[in-house]
Amino acid sequence: MSDQSLGVKVERRQVESIRRALVEMNVFDRSRKIIATESYVFLPIHALDEKSLIQLRNIADFELAAASFLREERQPRIEEILGFKPSFEVVGDIAIVDQEKAEEVAPALMRLHKNIKTVISPISEVEGEFRTRRFRHIAGEPRTITTHKEHGLSYYVDLERAYFSPRLGTERLRVAKQILPSDFILDMFAGVGPFALLMAKKGARVVAIDKNPAAINYLRENAILNKINIDILEGNSAELALLYEDQADHVIMNLPHSAAQFLFSAIRATKSNGIVHYYSFAPESDLYRDAEHIRRAAEQLGVTVEILYKGVVRSYSPRCYNIIIDFRASKNRPRQNPS
Repeated sequence: MSDQSLGVKVERRQVESIRRALVEMNVFDRSRKIIATESYVFLPIHALDEKSLIQLRNIADFELAAASFLREERQPRIEEILGFKPSFEVVGDIAIVDQEKAEEVAPALMRLHKNIKTVISPISEVEGEFRTRRFRHIAGEPRTITTHKEHGLSYYVDLERAYFSPRLGTERLRVAKQILPSDFILDMFAGVGPFALLMAKKGARVVAIDKNPAAINYLRENAILNKINIDILEGNSAELALLYEDQADHVIMNLPHSAAQFLFSAIRATKSNGIVHYYSFAPESDLYRDAEHIRRAAEQLGVTVEILYKGVVRSYSPRCYNIIIDFRASKNRPRQNPS
């Protein structure tokens, strides 16, 4: 059975990026089958608001179009099985579920998603110098090591030894669309490489820094796994970034708990008119408060900044969000050393 409903028409080469974004936005209509032609794919969707449309436009070119989508023979949703909608994310073949009702959620997840081989639950917040989490095994194979695929790349990761979140996949692609093959990219907190390797895949020169030895080891393995050349440095980003003073076209600051502490080094590493991608956590009542940190740091360095983009990447906790601020640093005046 089919009927006319709203869809996204996208070229085949861009379909996976758009499909992933639609899923993350909770607007992909799983009750209908995807339509594929020789050149295009039609993805069934629910209604899109203006904010979601803007986010999608930052990822790929597409058209909104009505199409005759066949209905899927639907298996029950997990919330229908459990009687509530659980919170979880999937990294490779590992599902990470909230502690509450974890033992109840795990078998339902593994029943509905045959690709999930392990279910774990965090028993700590992101903590410590290397920003890692501790987990409790719930079901399946007792491990925290997996291989995650995203945007045509594969990443080895141990979730207890190096932080990784698939919920930033759409954001990573948004930044990657801004990168030119001639660009020099400095990734100050590279982790296992999801930003760095995606940028390098576009042909850019990339220097990736992290102080977590386990993350650095996985980053090196991931570079080999994906056959991508990048420069990898282990150590303090505040110091190592200064080796590239006035050189970077883009600086990536994905350390939302404490990125403000590294602003001086990031701005100094950026060439004039280069762009910094700054991530932070902020309360719902004052989402972009860190713009003031950016302006103060720039002023102390004698640099002019222009805010290019502000957005919410994901929810982090009740009434707290992971946000992004992209800003351009114009070094038209002699730089002053911060006092």
